Amino acid sequence: MCPECKKREKIGKIIGYIVDIALAAAVFYAAVYLLRKGSIHYRPESQWPLGILTGLPLVLRPRKRATAPELLIHDVLVLLSASSFALLLTEYVVKGGILIGNVQIWQGYVYHAAIFGIVYWIVCNIRLTACIGMGITMVYALIDHYVTVFRGTPVLLSDLFAVGTAKNVAASYSVPVELSVLQTVAIAVLFCAAVWRVRRPASAPRRWQFAACSLLMGCWLYGLGLAGSSFGFWQGNLEYSEWYYFCRTAENAVVKKPAGYSGAVLEQAAQAYAGRSGTVQPNIIMIMNESFADLKSIGDFETNEDYMPFIHSLAEAENTISGDLLVSTFGGGTATTEFEVLTGDTMAFLPFGCSPYQMYVKSETPGLVSGLEAQGYQTVSIHPYLATSWNRQQVYERLGFDRQLYETDFSDDAARLRGYISDSADYRKIIELYEAKPAGEPLFVFNVTMQNHGGYEPSDDPAFEERIRLTGAYEGKYPQVDQYLSLVRYSDEAVEQLVAYFSQVDEPTAIVFFGDHQPNVTSTFYDDLFGNTEAARTREEKQAKLTTPFFIWANYDIEEQAGVQISANYLSAYALDALGCAVSGYDQLRLAAREQVPCINSYGYYLAGGAWRDSSGAAAEPALSLYQNAQYAQLFDPKRRIDAWYEPLA
Repeated sequence: MCPECKKREKIGKIIGYIVDIALAAAVFYAAVYLLRKGSIHYRPESQWPLGILTGLPLVLRPRKRATAPELLIHDVLVLLSASSFALLLTEYVVKGGILIGNVQIWQGYVYHAAIFGIVYWIVCNIRLTACIGMGITMVYALIDHYVTVFRGTPVLLSDLFAVGTAKNVAASYSVPVELSVLQTVAIAVLFCAAVWRVRRPASAPRRWQFAACSLLMGCWLYGLGLAGSSFGFWQGNLEYSEWYYFCRTAENAVVKKPAGYSGAVLEQAAQAYAGRSGTVQPNIIMIMNESFADLKSIGDFETNEDYMPFIHSLAEAENTISGDLLVSTFGGGTATTEFEVLTGDTMAFLPFGCSPYQMYVKSETPGLVSGLEAQGYQTVSIHPYLATSWNRQQVYERLGFDRQLYETDFSDDAARLRGYISDSADYRKIIELYEAKPAGEPLFVFNVTMQNHGGYEPSDDPAFEERIRLTGAYEGKYPQVDQYLSLVRYSDEAVEQLVAYFSQVDEPTAIVFFGDHQPNVTSTFYDDLFGNTEAARTREEKQAKLTTPFFIWANYDIEEQAGVQISANYLSAYALDALGCAVSGYDQLRLAAREQVPCINSYGYYLAGGAWRDSSGAAAEPALSLYQNAQYAQLFDPKRRIDAWYEPLA
């Protein structure tokens, strides 16, 4: 070789080394940057392994005459590194690197690793695997990012079946090219370039590649099985890796059409149930009180005084309907009950454990709120906490609310209990809305309170007084229950004051009050009330933990009733009918179904004679057939549904 050639070759090698070192340094910096961006939420126990994994293949590079096993070991290191970067980049671009805990981090890691494992199994080339796998990751991450920006919820499998609609909607949006997007793409390209630059003196024999691929796939599949635990569908995607959330919700993201579903069936329902005009147009205040329940509905116990004297007194009050509400959730999942009440739909016709607000309410949905708005009502939602919970902002807009009020709309000195805005302060906001509205303009308020939210450990809040205590056999045994019952006492007092205020106003006004679910207090207290353990209870017995009190009160004449048994999906239709308001055809259909199936939730239903049936038979129940078809159209078939039929008559 000529001296000049040797010189050029030497310079080329030096430049190559410089490029490799620069790429390695840039990759390390990118990894540290991504981890530090999410350092508030990435736990130290996971930070170090993730950081180390990102750089291993660049440090432990294969030697010039590496054997096939050595190359395969390096391939595995590249796969582990690529999985780390894929996880970090996806979380960074979609939500800024937020993952709640170690379990969630590694669940997401295994799912990302599976992508690269599958690609490696197909192409048997680590360079191509890194590039193709990272490309797949980036396409998903960027789509997820922009869908989250525009819609407020992450990509779900059901979105693949609505590509046409998405294209139409996207045409009205401009796509911002944000710094985070550019950084994400740049880091992905940087990583692929660094891997491509790693010396590969020879290809591993095909048999070694096949053996390694098979072993890796076995590991990934086993890991997927392990990662499938500890998933709550009611939780938001902020608590999970994006890719993990997508995969785990996939089976629940698509709801199948009911048997025999067609446009003709919907026309049949519309003709059979045409709706009815009302005789009165009252202000309607609907209060879903957080974790409000009467635990004596499960079993008897003694307290130093009645913890809800006002609610108990309503059983004999004038112009009042009271009873028990069957819901579909216990200890959490507030938006599930909210969904059933506001839409009139039942969780019995949806995949068990799903979160409708986050998965199914993706466009304008006709119903109670939009119908009242069409009648001239001012429609306002109030939730004295974060606006980001349960995707409420987007859902409320799609349901038809004019205004939304959250914690930031309350004054800084609003009364609080245990850090949460109290029910009394919450209800004062309702009174403010009433007093500020034009006279004669009807008001609809849907209020989700926050005061009684768990947990219930003894509080050092000076504003909180433990007014209720267990006595008798349970005295001093369950401090969580003492605190919870004291909170219930505060709630009872606050709603009594609200009723007292509206009993003095001239405009016809109604209050619909109910609890969203029972509290998640010490499980052994429930065991004591039941007289057995959770494992020993039948599914029907467990329904006792899915009941909360409700009442409908009006400051004008309505027919009194006590001991009413109803489920959340029927409540709005039942209330409108009882109050003399206009009802929709969908309301009438549900009220007709209630005559045969008085209560229904995600676990099962009761027939009029009191017999219990498991939810698996709901689809075949004759009294529920039209109801299921109408619900499917409301949520999933905007082309066939008749929007006005779901709204109370204007």
